[in-house]
Amino acid sequence: MGGWTNSTLTPLGITQAKQTAEYLAKSVPTHAFQIFTSDLTRAVQTAEWITEKTGNAFTKAQQLRELNNGVSNGLSKAEAQKIWVSPTEPVLDWIPYDQGESWRMLYSRIATYMEFLASTNIERLITISHANAIICIINWWLGLSSDTHLKNIMYDIRPCSLTYLKRENDGSSRVVKLNDISHLAG
Repeated sequence: MGGWTNSTLTPLGITQAKQTAEYLAKSVPTHAFQIFTSDLTRAVQTAEWITEKTGNAFTKAQQLRELNNGVSNGLSKAEAQKIWVSPTEPVLDWIPYDQGESWRMLYSRIATYMEFLASTNIERLITISHANAIICIINWWLGLSSDTHLKNIMYDIRPCSLTYLKRENDGSSRVVKLNDISHLAG
């Protein structure tokens, strides 16, 4: 199971993280951003390669972790299926595994951290996170926080994909790139 399981990158994940680091080092001025990463090993490994290529340090943040899957952490999918809690309504408050987290709890955690980052007035930053957390970051960025939005608006987020969010001078929020994997070879 993924979630808060503190796994390392697979060989493919290592290749993709290195390709992402190479791409960022070539395409983004290194002095122009700060890096914030989930503190889970697979995200930190990616941050380490980006740091190696760009010279930028990173800050670990537990708040950028994936959805907490509670007691299923470290279990196989078959083992986790045996302890899975059937969905309840409202689905945003459903916690699939004991000691886990609902989608609303994940969104709240991510939104709180993004508000903190916004308050620092950092002009450019890179966040390294996980698929469900990135979905929440995008929804926060676009101001999509109602139950209808959180329940129905999702995005395909591939490993090591790049999503580029931009705030315009008029204050509007744009998604410039979403789930871009063009920098990944093969």
